Amino acid sequence: MKADEFPTLEGYQLVALGEADVANLQRLQERCADFKTLVTGAAPGPEAAAELLAAAPPGLPLERKQVIGVLASGDLVGAIDLLRDFPEDRTWYLGLMMLAPEARGGGLGTRLYGALTAWVADCGGERIRLVVQRQNPRALAFWTRMGFEQIGTATQQLSDSEHEVLRMEHRLPV
Repeated sequence: MKADEFPTLEGYQLVALGEADVANLQRLQERCADFKTLVTGAAPGPEAAAELLAAAPPGLPLERKQVIGVLASGDLVGAIDLLRDFPEDRTWYLGLMMLAPEARGGGLGTRLYGALTAWVADCGGERIRLVVQRQNPRALAFWTRMGFEQIGTATQQLSDSEHEVLRMEHRLPV
């Protein structure tokens, strides 16, 4: 499977999101304001979707970034932000996996991450990394169940605040 051929997930369609999807992605961000508020203390701003599509670490070409939409009956119910070969070769960085409130709690996150790991492995990835905000114990419990282990801590500087984050990694089966 290639990096631009997304995995399949019964009942859902996974698609690349781009500039044409900014309005739908912005609505999803607003429906998921609880996450943004937990992390930053504020609801998503009016440019949150455009910023998500354009944000990449300095020096990383945007071609190595993918924002994947999760559609249910044509409605955007989730988004995944991935960086390929970052911060090193064969490592994929999961910047965000966001599900709309009505899509949570029924196992979709687990199924989605399972499909994602198989796809990343098929694309040559050996590990997935992410950070979890210390003030988000539900996310920490979820990612630990998915196979992630803590590999360190860091301080994340947001626009107007600093937060301690747990750096985590999931080594994929070879």
